[in-house]
Amino acid sequence: MATLALTILSAKPTKAGKYPVFIRISVKNDKEYIKTEYQLDDACQWYEGKVVARNDATMINKRLLFELKKYKDRLQYIDNYEYYSAKQLKAILTQQDKAAPDVRTFNEFMRQRIKEKKEEGKESHAKMLEDTMKVFEAAEGDVPMVLMNHITIEHFDRWMKIHGHTDGGRQIRLSQIKARVNEAIKLGLIRCDKHPFAYTKIPTPEPRELDIPVEAVRKIISTDVSYSRQLDLAKDMFLLSFYLGGMNFADLIQIDFSEKEISYVRQKSSEHKKKNRQITISICPEAATILNKYVKNGYIKFDYKYTVGNLQRYINKCLKLLAKELNIKGSLTYYSARKTFAQFAAEIGIPYPIIEYCLGHSIKTGITINSYVRVKQYQADAAIRRVIDYVNDPEVFKPFIEMRNQMQMMMM
Repeated sequence: MATLALTILSAKPTKAGKYPVFIRISVKNDKEYIKTEYQLDDACQWYEGKVVARNDATMINKRLLFELKKYKDRLQYIDNYEYYSAKQLKAILTQQDKAAPDVRTFNEFMRQRIKEKKEEGKESHAKMLEDTMKVFEAAEGDVPMVLMNHITIEHFDRWMKIHGHTDGGRQIRLSQIKARVNEAIKLGLIRCDKHPFAYTKIPTPEPRELDIPVEAVRKIISTDVSYSRQLDLAKDMFLLSFYLGGMNFADLIQIDFSEKEISYVRQKSSEHKKKNRQITISICPEAATILNKYVKNGYIKFDYKYTVGNLQRYINKCLKLLAKELNIKGSLTYYSARKTFAQFAAEIGIPYPIIEYCLGHSIKTGITINSYVRVKQYQADAAIRRVIDYVNDPEVFKPFIEMRNQMQMMMM
């Protein structure tokens, strides 16, 4: 039978003459010790398992009892713990502290993830997590791990609804919180009979209509806006993304364009636990013409002293000006190029796996055929060429699109 208790080793002071307080693990005649952060000036300050003769004795005793309870709770979750040695139990009980040191609240656990993302250079993801933390703390404050349950999550979601957060905003916040909750459960930091999200459904917002019609893309291509630096930048960045299969801005600025083809892994995909998906495509002539204006030593360079995030915001601002100048209805952003490419590809019958390859999405391997067949570069190149041809001469594709639509209606 294993027991845990607070103790000091009066015969073994530190070199500084201090007496650390330990949690003793006893298994039969075997003993191991977990060192706490507290230490005493004299062995006389310890009596019958408590700190005495100190002004802060009451506070220290409360914290020590909290530490002891933490390890006792962990012990209860170890199956057949009576069969382990004291050394083995110590390794199991302290594993969580090594994985997430000094974490007492869920907020601290989230901040730890934000710090990790910044250290990995993933500033954009870190900023999104920081924004989620601000919303969460405004609603719930600093939440101890023991209170991170379904009641807290339900209240947080209700708070966001009351304060006017959209379904899309709630989806982002709840998904990020849920991902961190799952990590905390995996590490044993959260113990619960019911998952904190057991009664909270993460909303699925209606997809935003960010794609623009083929006539609008043709207008962007054909209109000379060289008289305005802002409009020229907006036109080039929209078309460059479109001609490169809907490439994200974060990827665009980090790719080496010194060769006639490019290979890269979407930065967003690198966050996934599954194997990263590499995209290889040729640079079409239309894209090469634009790249010649911006590429220096293989990489795109802008004559702006903006951060990456601010530069993308500036480009989106310029795209709004372009939409107004060309009388393009709806929302025109850098992301519109990606959405528009995907929409056109689907309309002209490009198989979905090839579209997903161009976009850098992971293929669903749960479908048997996708475990055997993989998309190749020449297929992606052909798909991009076909989408560009569709924009250049949509009338040629019109009979095919109409016939395809009729066949799809017949299959319903």
